Amino acid sequence: MKSRTRALLVAFLLAPATVLADAPAEAAGGAREAALPHGLHFRNGRYFEDVCDRTSRFFCFTQRLLPVDFEPRTYTRGEYAAAPLDNDAPPSGSMTPTDVLTAYKIPTSSSAGGKIVALVDMPDSSALKDLNTYRQAFGIPALPQCTGNGLPDPNGGTPCFASVDEKGGSINQNVGDDQQGDMETGLDMDMISAACPDCSILLVQMTEPAISQVSDTDLLTAAQTGVKLGAQAVSISFGGSEGGGDPKGFTTPGHLVLAAAGDTGYLLGGNTPSWPASAPDLLAVGGTTLQNEGGSYSEVVWNDGPGGSTGSGCSTEFPMPAFQTAFGVEHFASCSSHRASCDLAAAAEFSAGFGMGGGIAEYDSHGSWQKVVGTSAATPLVAALLVRLGLTDAISQNLGWVYTNSAAFNDVTQGNNGFCQDIMCQAGPGWDGPTGIGTPDASKLILLAGAGSSSSSGSSSGSASGSSSGSSSGSSSGSSSGSSSGSSTGSSSGSSSGSEGPGGSGSSSGATSSSSSGTGGSSGSGSGAAVPDGGTEGDAAPSSWNLDSGNGQSGCACSLPGVGSAATDFGPVLGLGGVLLALGSRRRRK
Repeated sequence: MKSRTRALLVAFLLAPATVLADAPAEAAGGAREAALPHGLHFRNGRYFEDVCDRTSRFFCFTQRLLPVDFEPRTYTRGEYAAAPLDNDAPPSGSMTPTDVLTAYKIPTSSSAGGKIVALVDMPDSSALKDLNTYRQAFGIPALPQCTGNGLPDPNGGTPCFASVDEKGGSINQNVGDDQQGDMETGLDMDMISAACPDCSILLVQMTEPAISQVSDTDLLTAAQTGVKLGAQAVSISFGGSEGGGDPKGFTTPGHLVLAAAGDTGYLLGGNTPSWPASAPDLLAVGGTTLQNEGGSYSEVVWNDGPGGSTGSGCSTEFPMPAFQTAFGVEHFASCSSHRASCDLAAAAEFSAGFGMGGGIAEYDSHGSWQKVVGTSAATPLVAALLVRLGLTDAISQNLGWVYTNSAAFNDVTQGNNGFCQDIMCQAGPGWDGPTGIGTPDASKLILLAGAGSSSSSGSSSGSASGSSSGSSSGSSSGSSSGSSSGSSTGSSSGSSSGSEGPGGSGSSSGATSSSSSGTGGSSGSGSGAAVPDGGTEGDAAPSSWNLDSGNGQSGCACSLPGVGSAATDFGPVLGLGGVLLALGSRRRRK
């Protein structure tokens, strides 16, 4: 009997984690999900609530992680969306600006200089207050309301905040509140602040009485208003299934529009990808799970389970645009003649260690500090980063720029967002549906800013063309393919929330993870409240948040093994095995 017990224990310890979470567990989770009230989801041992009602034609792409003691028996739709988490600081284990700066290697020397990121959202009368609560918690200087004509200067200047209605009127006036949309607005603004603290923020508010009444025309009109008011980038975190005859007319030269790909998986769990992300004249942004394992960052396709994974798919109404055709139809598998999404990706979920994700820290005055997930986080993050690096002009003139310069993006090669037979829902080397050409590597992208226009996988006139394969120096124009094999070094001059900042040097191989080591010092101020990473709120803000100066590149030293998927998370297995071994040892001693 004893030998049999030992054999079973050894087999348990050596079994892959995936075996312990296979069909029976998934079936149990699916059964629980099906039994939940509308708007609730149960995935990976956690309850999530849709921030926006998904029965509408269009809805926002954000979900809130509910408190650990949540019980669905008494749930009423919207009850928890309006309930605080009763904490006065960012929730422990969630993604913070430090994670954004380090994982995407955003150089401290880069500055937006007050250039504008516009957000298409629902009305939120407390937007500026919520925004500055988030910024204060992480030592980021407060953003004032714009003066003069009440709007930010399209040419840059002092960064500021302004709000308008979808037609550009009601400047900085209260146009109402939308309880569902407020949390979405808070997340959008917070991600801009994390990636680009000296960006100006223009909140374009759709004034329909409810999200359920928002139309495709409303979304297009609001985006065009952001463009007309001079935004270098416009971020849209709303969408829904294609309806047939959906409009286009988003990006114009100098003004780049980006849209979230959705939160319900491949083809939104139905038959079409999300519009407006499927429109041919903007960039579709997918989502990853950003993982921080002891200072080493990696990314996999965001897929928490049913109802919680990045969107992707082949459009049913838009033909493949020229910039994708030029990249090569063979790269898009079964989607060889229609618009394929996504184009690129960024964090939609966060994990601070083995096991469950920790969500993304967000502040909303209707619900205090929250943990949220969704491609609504990824889209404004990418928009703000591209504005900060000064790349929106080149990309807006030729969306194929991101494909031509794919070596400056981290190739996400692990994970999926649904069931299909090819890369439209399965990550792999090169372009794939869930994450496009990958996630931004700002240390490489900044080398491309001001280097001249590249020949593109699209229609670009007057630019020289050339090709290179292999390593990319970021200083030459021309089309490039392959991955970057050069080394990237840098040092960080700051740290956040009292924790050690990124630093060191290393080589980048263009896959999906980064690591950091070392410390840096900076000055800043804050309130001294406890924050998740064990530091002190506001004790030291990274020098990239000192809006008047830069002190060199942020040195996230990145070795990119492409690890960290759920299939390699052996922590829970080994932990439980250790408990069993300890119990057996104790029994033997007795």
